[in-house]
Amino acid sequence: MPAFLVILAGVSWGLIGVFLRQLTAAGLSTLDICALRVTGAALTLGLGLLFWKPGLLRIRIRDLWCFIGGGCVSVLLFNYCYFLTLQRTSIGVAVTLLYTSPVFVSILSWLIFHEAFTRQKCLAILMMLVGCALVSGMVDGRPALTPVGLLTGLASGLCYGLYSIFGRHAQLRGYTTATITFWNFICATLACCAFPQWGCAANIFAQHPMLWLWAAALVGVATILPYCCYTSGLARMEASRAAVLVAVEPVVGAITGILFFRESLSATTLCGCALVLGAMLVQNIHSPK
Repeated sequence: MPAFLVILAGVSWGLIGVFLRQLTAAGLSTLDICALRVTGAALTLGLGLLFWKPGLLRIRIRDLWCFIGGGCVSVLLFNYCYFLTLQRTSIGVAVTLLYTSPVFVSILSWLIFHEAFTRQKCLAILMMLVGCALVSGMVDGRPALTPVGLLTGLASGLCYGLYSIFGRHAQLRGYTTATITFWNFICATLACCAFPQWGCAANIFAQHPMLWLWAAALVGVATILPYCCYTSGLARMEASRAAVLVAVEPVVGAITGILFFRESLSATTLCGCALVLGAMLVQNIHSPK
């Protein structure tokens, strides 16, 4: 069940490109989309918890750093760096750089939580990185990658990986999935207030009422659902293992590109998808012990 939740999170995150292209085409900026995503998720989760279990809204002040780190770094800064990378290179290259995150997570988990850094994990990470590179087309030499794109892409991978670290710290302090996810988005929303652009975004939504449906899908399908699933699955497995399982996202991204944007499916892409799926299987093989 934990593995299924993490994989479901990867599938949901893999659909973000569909919603992102619609919102970007309407004229929303990178920061607009980031603010829309985190604010919508915070309001939805907050109202749900208020009527369902208000007690889950409470946290201890001394633990606030977990949510500030998770919200400002692993949600807001990650989204910003990832969207900037998408603007500077192809979607495939951006996803490949994003999925350097298991490397960061495995190293940090080994240093902080003393998780074993086994040969099995090394093999799974290597298969995952090669698979993502094949899916992106980087091996064929097709996409161009600027130094800025490389920097923002690696930064998105690091910030993305840190979500597992901050989330694990919050779980060790007794917080539930709903509490962690809600406060991460609250902190991210408060950070967005330092860059107010609501007037421009409001005008765009007034001119394109159908954008509300795409925005709702971005918040519900590609934000609340995957973050809740991933945080819940993370509570019952190693952070480094979850980071590899969620790498199903680039495979889903490749499939959505074919279905929605008529992108071609090459033999290289198929091999990349097979390697990413193989990495997930390797990561899930347990020894008799």
